Amino acid sequence: MNTASLSRSSASTWSQTLKDLLDAASVESRAFVLEESATNLRELIDGVFALLISFASRRDLHLRANVDHTVAETIRADGVRLGQVLFHLLNRTVQLSAQGEISLVVWAQSLNSGSQRIFISVVGGADKHAAVAPSQPSAPVAGDSQVAKRLADADACLPLCTLLAQCMRGELSIATISEKGPRATFNALFAVEQQEPSAGTASGNAQAPFLRNTTQPRDVSASASFEPFESRYLDALAEEGVDLHAFLNNWREAMNDDLERLNALHREGDFDHFHSVLHRLSGAVGLVGARSLMEALRRASTSPLEHSTGSIDALTARARTLVTQLEATSRAYRSTSQ
Repeated sequence: MNTASLSRSSASTWSQTLKDLLDAASVESRAFVLEESATNLRELIDGVFALLISFASRRDLHLRANVDHTVAETIRADGVRLGQVLFHLLNRTVQLSAQGEISLVVWAQSLNSGSQRIFISVVGGADKHAAVAPSQPSAPVAGDSQVAKRLADADACLPLCTLLAQCMRGELSIATISEKGPRATFNALFAVEQQEPSAGTASGNAQAPFLRNTTQPRDVSASASFEPFESRYLDALAEEGVDLHAFLNNWREAMNDDLERLNALHREGDFDHFHSVLHRLSGAVGLVGARSLMEALRRASTSPLEHSTGSIDALTARARTLVTQLEATSRAYRSTSQ
């Protein structure tokens, strides 16, 4: 999945999620009309992970996706609404999990050549109420207090998710088991558009791009005063109706948090989480089209430590340069929208 497609998928999911969060009407009084189209479920999951991976990391949780090879490459579905259900279930699981890994597992039962019942299960780490003292509520994004408050309420999403599942003629089950952690499972019947997966997902273990280890051999050095990025990725978000000023503010906040975390790990010599922070940063810069820096960070994240530590200061400086550039870009987008 290329970065532009990832940005569009994330933007579509977030735009609808934000719209519903700001809707003052009760969930039960709203009319839901599904707009089905060809939907790549693997790409949809990648987009949802892009929205939540930084939030999960701040809570010391790791996201992992596994899509069985039997799941059709493309199905007929309302991708925006399905992505919204996945976002809320994953966010809820992050809120309720105390530690470890959160897994999103997808498998299918083929009823005939033209349809599948697809099961999507989100399983968290240990239940935070059983494992640790309750923490202060937090949300995956900053900004509007109403949005942050609703996202920080783990179960506030359930009425909406239940209604959307019913609209899709599906079933949603929720369980919180103290020993095994929170679990949510959604299943529904979907028409198959394209059965065979693409070469990139044929292995049956499709993980979000932030969790794949890839290396790039070419030199990706950049000027100390300018870090190249492709504005078309931001344009794609704008075309989807995303408030770019708010989006970039949240992006910069997540970037600064991770850069501080990286520096702290480097100073303390704590290299257990060193490479994972580098890899997370690579995903973040990829979202805004900074491909050169993305490749450099990914290469460093998969290199032996003795080869990567020498370039950390340079990579950090490049990332901070990009943050500064995007701050100016954010102001420009804000001024043009007023």
